[in-house]
Amino acid sequence: MRHQVKLIAFDLDGTVLNSRKEISARTIKAFQNALDAGIRLVPATGRQYSAIPQEVVNVSRSLLIANNGAQVFEMPVKKTIREYCFDAKTAVSLVRELRAFNGMIFAAHGDVGVYDDKGAGFLSGVTKRILDKYGWWNEHPFADVETVTGEKKHILKMVMIFEDLDERKRALDYFTGRPDLYITFFDDNNIELMPAGTNKGGALKFCAGRLGLSLDEVMAIGDSDNDREMLCIAGLSVAMGNASAEIKAAAGQTTKSCEEDGAALAIEAILGSD
Repeated sequence: MRHQVKLIAFDLDGTVLNSRKEISARTIKAFQNALDAGIRLVPATGRQYSAIPQEVVNVSRSLLIANNGAQVFEMPVKKTIREYCFDAKTAVSLVRELRAFNGMIFAAHGDVGVYDDKGAGFLSGVTKRILDKYGWWNEHPFADVETVTGEKKHILKMVMIFEDLDERKRALDYFTGRPDLYITFFDDNNIELMPAGTNKGGALKFCAGRLGLSLDEVMAIGDSDNDREMLCIAGLSVAMGNASAEIKAAAGQTTKSCEEDGAALAIEAILGSD
């Protein structure tokens, strides 16, 4: 191998998944070659565990990061070994604050989630496109999110999806700077609110420590704002060609886009294969 990489952390959407939410045969082959070389593969996604493709679960044989770092699972047994959650009081307060903005609220609790029923009619245009894009529309019910968050003990994150980008900016400006929150996004039309200290970078550092590895032995591949922290701490960081200029600047290297097997190319490069 050209680099002493012992762990590869990789994002899903926009990284190993293309715009059709598919993993190419070349990427699957690169995963297998990495496993054969003794490298641990650690998916690091904003998705809940239930929304992770089986092809990804199959190659995750040590640890898996979900919900933007709010959860770390020991694999393949799917044992939760690290979890960051809002307490019920904070979660209810956030719902009330989010309802001041024109958007659809989604609350993730455990491995499931719920849309706010006050946004049940808000399913046209950009919002419906995002729901379809990420496969959420048929997976989660509508309910009174304030009631749900008050009853559940494992509220991992609050998401709001916007049709109006000016409204999104207004909400982002409102929440930015809050010491109790980590704010990120997976799409230009949403914001995600999570407990302070939650991010993929912190989760990746935890994973490396648990496996007895230094961060210099870690490679991270990603494309979005929620990948920034893990790209900044990994010894070898690679941004996708479809990433923003800011994310490319945060990474040490840039590969091709998710439509061009950029993640597979990055893995092949450290294995010295093509």
